[in-house]
Amino acid sequence: MKRIFLLLFVIPVFLFSQEMKKNKKVLIHVVLLKFKDKADTGLFEKESYQYLSTIEGVNNFLFSNNISPEGKSKGFTHALVMQFNSEFDRDSVYLPHPKHLTFAKRYWGDNVEDFVVYDYWQ
Repeated sequence: MKRIFLLLFVIPVFLFSQEMKKNKKVLIHVVLLKFKDKADTGLFEKESYQYLSTIEGVNNFLFSNNISPEGKSKGFTHALVMQFNSEFDRDSVYLPHPKHLTFAKRYWGDNVEDFVVYDYWQ
């Protein structure tokens, strides 16, 4: 009897948890970059992967250049895009992380003229 009850309890809980995983939202963090004329974007890209993509909580890290034919980029030529499972991962793990702060100190000021940060739930 206990086994039947256990199965009747465990199976729905398991199925519910699987459904919740399917419907789980992720936080998308987008940083649009306008580089200074002297910037080495290749080095910036390489170092961003080395520093930022290895921080716990960062998922699906991407550095990419703008390929839009519309001419509406306002000088923003590249983007950093990453996913987080929660605001906590972004705010309390990633943003204050020593690798993030070191990357910003070493590569941001000399290379980035301007940037825009845009986050959304997907």
